[in-house]
Amino acid sequence: MISYDLAIIGSGPGGYVTGLYAARRGLKTCIIEKDLLGGTCLNKGCIPTKSLLNSVSIIARLKSAAAYGVSVENYSVDFEKMMSRKEDVVKRLRAGIETLCRANKVELIKGSASVTGPDTITVEGRGELTSKNIIIASGSRPIGLANIKIDHKKIFSSESILNIKSVPRSLVIIGGGVIGCEFAGAFSSLGAKVTVVEMMDRLVAGQSREVSKKLEYNFKRSGIEVFLSRVVEGIETSGNVTVRIAGGKSIDAEKALVSIGRVSNIEGLGLEKAGIRTRDGKICVDKYLRTEIPSIYAVGDCVSGPQLAHKASYDGILAVDNILGGERKADYSNIPNCVWTEPEIASIGLCEEDAKAAHPDAKIAKFPYLASGKAYLEGEAEGFVKVIGTPAGEIIGVEIFGKDACNLIGEATLAKTRGVNIKDWSRVVHGHPTLSEIMQEACHVFCGTPIHTI
Repeated sequence: MISYDLAIIGSGPGGYVTGLYAARRGLKTCIIEKDLLGGTCLNKGCIPTKSLLNSVSIIARLKSAAAYGVSVENYSVDFEKMMSRKEDVVKRLRAGIETLCRANKVELIKGSASVTGPDTITVEGRGELTSKNIIIASGSRPIGLANIKIDHKKIFSSESILNIKSVPRSLVIIGGGVIGCEFAGAFSSLGAKVTVVEMMDRLVAGQSREVSKKLEYNFKRSGIEVFLSRVVEGIETSGNVTVRIAGGKSIDAEKALVSIGRVSNIEGLGLEKAGIRTRDGKICVDKYLRTEIPSIYAVGDCVSGPQLAHKASYDGILAVDNILGGERKADYSNIPNCVWTEPEIASIGLCEEDAKAAHPDAKIAKFPYLASGKAYLEGEAEGFVKVIGTPAGEIIGVEIFGKDACNLIGEATLAKTRGVNIKDWSRVVHGHPTLSEIMQEACHVFCGTPIHTI
């Protein structure tokens, strides 16, 4: 029987990143995966979704090309080719992960795994293996609704809609969170009549109310109908799809997408038998990401915290450091949020409302994209950077609504994580003309030294 220093269950960002890091730290490592290497993120989530959104973004540029002195006539959209390219991207990246694992001597084991002891795992079709340490990175899957059957033909999940063969004439999206809003923008740009139904009183509820309202306004301006504070009572699928929502309203469409969140994959792992505690559908871990069994850790979507690919990778690396004798504590206060709508939304730390509740003396400064030379010359003048801090200049949160927000948030994440004072941040030299200058400008506004704004 082969024995390992570390066995990882699951090969998503919480699994394969962890495996590569562990191998490079000298641990004999294996990754057990029952499905496709790369997990949900690579195969059914982040990567294919953003590939599709990237294709769609080109349409917007073509539509506005005349304003820049470029005439584009009679362009066409080949949805089948878009989807084919998406698959090519996924396959190429999956092959890249496999190459990295092979190069670093990380063994990939195919099969369903269950934990049978503090140092043993049974893999279906292979038998038992032993490992000094185990990390569970089993990920998550889309949540359904009790009164709605997702048949993947007329009613889709956020995963199965990535396999749709043609753009529907009309689409009802149940759920106005991050994933639902990203798909809403994509299919609307592709020509579908999109309706979003959200049970809360605003879209992307994790962001500030200001951003939620701006996104809702943009949706309505682009022809996306939005129903807020509405519960879906049922769906009928005789002929087209008819979605019944509270208040006696019915919405007819060709297809529907259920996108209301995700639930952890913890079934079939033998957790209860192994003595691993769970609560509210997640594996219980301590601040070091250890379960009650000291040699077994859990990371990513199957434990508490934001269900994000980069959070899962953070968890996995932290767990490996602790296996090697460290005492790193998980801290999710510096995990960035990214939303690939049009324009993009990104944030770190507390949003405006939460910041004011936690810090009554919090100071808020905002700089508009409109006042940025780079944003204006690119025709991307919608948006702002908002910096929230204590009177002494400690960063509480940063929120960006505008072009390239998901890239720009990296600078804010670094500043907040390293405890950079906002006054010092305002003195960091940024290249000109760039969008990153907007970060510095917002810091100047915070410090009372605005440059390019009144």
